[in-house]
Amino acid sequence: MSYESKVFKQLALPSREDVIRFLLTSLLKHNGRVKEFGSGDQEFADELAELLNLTTTQRTFQMETIVLKEGRLKRWPAWNRLLYRAADYAAKQGLLARPKETLRLTGSREWMLTERGIDQALKILGVPVVRKQELPVVTYEVQQIKNKLENAERTRNYIPIDTHKKLKTITRESLLRTRGFRQAIVQAYDCRCCVCGLKIASPDLLTWEVEAAHIVPHRFFGKDDIWNGIALCRFHHWSFDVGWFTLRQDFTIEVNEKLVSVPSDHGLMGDFDVFRQGIKENQRIRLPQRNALFPHENSISWHRRNIFGYNG
Repeated sequence: MSYESKVFKQLALPSREDVIRFLLTSLLKHNGRVKEFGSGDQEFADELAELLNLTTTQRTFQMETIVLKEGRLKRWPAWNRLLYRAADYAAKQGLLARPKETLRLTGSREWMLTERGIDQALKILGVPVVRKQELPVVTYEVQQIKNKLENAERTRNYIPIDTHKKLKTITRESLLRTRGFRQAIVQAYDCRCCVCGLKIASPDLLTWEVEAAHIVPHRFFGKDDIWNGIALCRFHHWSFDVGWFTLRQDFTIEVNEKLVSVPSDHGLMGDFDVFRQGIKENQRIRLPQRNALFPHENSISWHRRNIFGYNG
């Protein structure tokens, strides 16, 4: 039995399998990624220790070894070593991406869930795997798609419609791209509705209220590109999709003239008039920090003509 194994047994630390279970499920609440263990950030390790009900001794016991090349004594917490060993084994099983892999992808040394890892985490929690389509969790594969969307070269002649798509075939790749689109849009707009600014998550922090809305909708074969999307709360998403408002090229709101004919008792939330006060003429929407991520003028023009019915 190795020195590590003897220490883990002596301290009655949890099994590697138990640590992996808590590691995977906890990553869901951290959007699928955490900083590399031992990088000075002890918060996540402490969080897992709490979930596993570790004693003070189990958390703080220092293992010791002699670094032969340097001739010095090295100490490190046994609990952190077990956590690293569990993460490393999970990576070998394809459940996590290692820090050196995510460094190339995100510029940060992080442990990140993979698609296989998120599926396993949801299975442990008894959550249907289909729910991952609505979760804010970014897996390694989704991050790859998100990077591609964010770094694509913006062109003036952008076509927001996939002219080659006739039937929507749901594949693993299309589901990944849908999630990549959602993550790119929601994060570009700081998880806020670009019209009202609403930003709120569920109590378990697993879902955001804001949605990634297509400017040219999927039913018209709109592309899953960042230039064909904006972040909207559910009310403004519906209002935009049915044509109660559209955008001008300067990103200000134009309200449908039919709004004046809506009965006065419609669109009320208590005393607040959601329609008339929640959709304001000439208000400029909140936009991403990077101009390259702004909605494309061609997408906006399509919505004005085909959804809003603007003929001017």
